[in-house]
Amino acid sequence: MLKLRKRQIVRIVSFAAAVLLLISAACVSGFSIASRYRSAIEHGYQMALSELSDYMTSIRSTLEKGLYANTGTSRLSLAAKLSNDCTGAKSALERLPVSVDEAQQLQKFLSQAGDFSVSMINSAARGYEFSAQSRDSLESLSKYADNVAPIVEDLSARYGDGEVPLGIDESIADKASVNARREFVLDADFSEINESFTSYPTLIYDGPFADSVQNRESIYLEDFSECEQSDAKAKAAEFLSVRDEALKPLEPIEGNLPAYAFSFGESGYITVTRKGCRVLEMSEGHGDIKARLKYDSALERAAAFLEKQGYKNMRESYYAINNNVCVINFAYVQDEVICYPDLIKVGISLEDGRILSYSAENYLMNHCIRTSQPYLSPASARLSLSPYLTAGEPRLAIIPVENGYEYLCYEFVCKGVDDEDILVYINCETGLEEQILILLKSDSGELTV
Repeated sequence: MLKLRKRQIVRIVSFAAAVLLLISAACVSGFSIASRYRSAIEHGYQMALSELSDYMTSIRSTLEKGLYANTGTSRLSLAAKLSNDCTGAKSALERLPVSVDEAQQLQKFLSQAGDFSVSMINSAARGYEFSAQSRDSLESLSKYADNVAPIVEDLSARYGDGEVPLGIDESIADKASVNARREFVLDADFSEINESFTSYPTLIYDGPFADSVQNRESIYLEDFSECEQSDAKAKAAEFLSVRDEALKPLEPIEGNLPAYAFSFGESGYITVTRKGCRVLEMSEGHGDIKARLKYDSALERAAAFLEKQGYKNMRESYYAINNNVCVINFAYVQDEVICYPDLIKVGISLEDGRILSYSAENYLMNHCIRTSQPYLSPASARLSLSPYLTAGEPRLAIIPVENGYEYLCYEFVCKGVDDEDILVYINCETGLEEQILILLKSDSGELTV
């Protein structure tokens, strides 16, 4: 029998251990790569579901606005947005792991809504009237969007944390069976969506908004000189009621409104414009906040704060409460005309009334003295409203539009057919509907979509 020397045995064991270590490292590396790959795919699925939810919410809002649009120009704008949203929603849906059969009804809805938007664009371009038949089609689409959008929103919230992998499919039959049909995680949820399309009608057709304007310079600050960082630091300290030493300089901000930036406290930051040395933005970190103040108290403190900062003639418009922080929008008022481009947002703690956030970007970009006067009378402007709306007395308002212009409008606060609150802005010169907004009221605030 062959006997191995001790040195040979050590070599063999060492070689085997090295081989085993290499194999283990390769396995660990392979598992790590596979895990990252699966994570990337899952993240893609979650992003697609989030996008689909956002698009469906926008489609729902646009279709409802379309029911109250009463001029060709307004319908043309809404149709363009609807077309864009339907295209985006279809793209997001195609990226989701859903069986073709289960996604078919939602694809059909998005295709028909998209086709309907193209039909509206063509009709508006030719100057055709919006017929009762087209309105019936629009109303049908709106009703189905009302049913589907909340379901998709719920799916996005339910699967958004990534705890349930969307990419793993589950067998609904014996996995060993050759004829086993496989079902994706989302299939059961999309079956619920399909039920919303029961008796879905065949639509008969009758015949984009851009992002905010970029690369613009501030109107308000254009004639101001630039300040030094030390001046900006002193301004920030005064705004926060702290000593200069409490602020630490950060990397300056470039862009449309170049600004100096500073940090304070554990996670707070504040920015001050180079031109004019105006506080641009502030956010103070905070922990859990208990609700002890009501909205009226928060409004009073926010208004007093703006007055102290030198901002006169500011009127509150809309607000939202999240995590017991009340963010209130204030707009400048000139001769009883509310100027929505000149907006400042103030965030108030509902626990002790502290100012937790502040943003004056819109005000500092747009504020100026306007001289326009209404050409149309309120009675003439009222003729442009949809007959399906019940309107109160209008007030004058300046509103911004996507191409960087501003329009003087009559703001009508209206009630829809289902008692919903609708805001309609009629151009004081042309009589056209420049904007239609749906006003959402709840215990958490007043917002528009």
